[in-house]
Amino acid sequence: MKKNILAVLLVSASFMGLGATANAQLSKAASEATDSAKHKIDEKRADDEARKSGPVGKAVNNVKSGYHKNRSQNSAEKAKQSLKNAG
Repeated sequence: MKKNILAVLLVSASFMGLGATANAQLSKAASEATDSAKHKIDEKRADDEARKSGPVGKAVNNVKSGYHKNRSQNSAEKAKQSLKNAG
């Protein structure tokens, strides 16, 4: 997670000389990478809570975990696409 954010920041620093459109795409990529990291954290929390819960809690937290996993992957893909669009 930290590596993703760091990579986006390094790439954005290397593109500082680009136009406004590229900078906007880099900002969007950084935002999506941050969202991806947040969803990954929420996914891990839901997994942890599922291990500690009873049967109903496990089901609820497993659904939460799946949701956050999908959102994390989606945000990561959007960040990659924004970086491609900036280049």
